[in-house]
Amino acid sequence: MIKATVGILTFNSEKYLYHCLNSVKKFNEILIIDGGSKDDTLKIAKKFKCKIKQQPKRFKFNNNKIRDFSKLREYILKLSKNELVLFLDSDEFLKKTALKKIDFYSKSQTSKKKYYSFLLGRFPMHKNKIITQKTIFYPNYQERLFYKSNIKTFVKPVHERVIPNNKYLTKKKIEDASIIFPLDINYQRLYDKCKYYFEIEKTMVSRKKFLNSLNFVFYRFLVIMKYFFTGLFLKSKKLDKDYKDFENKLIKIHIFFSFKLLLKAFS
Repeated sequence: MIKATVGILTFNSEKYLYHCLNSVKKFNEILIIDGGSKDDTLKIAKKFKCKIKQQPKRFKFNNNKIRDFSKLREYILKLSKNELVLFLDSDEFLKKTALKKIDFYSKSQTSKKKYYSFLLGRFPMHKNKIITQKTIFYPNYQERLFYKSNIKTFVKPVHERVIPNNKYLTKKKIEDASIIFPLDINYQRLYDKCKYYFEIEKTMVSRKKFLNSLNFVFYRFLVIMKYFFTGLFLKSKKLDKDYKDFENKLIKIHIFFSFKLLLKAFS
């Protein structure tokens, strides 16, 4: 068994949860932080002997949606019994090639003295095929693996960022440890998800913190530019029309909500 903890946020996640948990079954602790699922989410979690906790109400809106992902990340770190902690979404799967790397870092005292986090690559899966061509989604590396004693805090309620407790600690990109996620190209669900994040992001911009607000909005526009130029110059001819249309819609949605945030910063 790998001496590391996997933390997963769930809410009616039965569609992909079995495959997610099956990909991390060699970890000696799996934490499920559930938002009140009514489907078979918890039944599946119990099959994998996960430790199940409810999402604290103080981190949620009145409609039960999460309003502060950073606080939930810190909550998972606090609950974990292991030093090394991996964060996965309930619809993501960890590739088998990542297991040896994570096992190595769970045992390495040298790495613990040097690093506070590790970046894992995320590959989209479309029509049961993993997309390895360069798209707006890849290469996309995210901080997902952490030494919890090297973490000071997480900041921002969404698109959270980690702060190490020592300025000399660094983060490391792991090239051959990847996460796979199924791409949902449904426009309405994509729009609703971006709108939900926008409602959280609105709390991050205010007249009292005008410069910080502009920095945040500017970062949003940088993400859009990355999406745009990646799609313009690196898009593969092998990608089908549905996928290409999805990318275009995604860029337009991000532009729309970024301008709304900019107006909010100036209001």
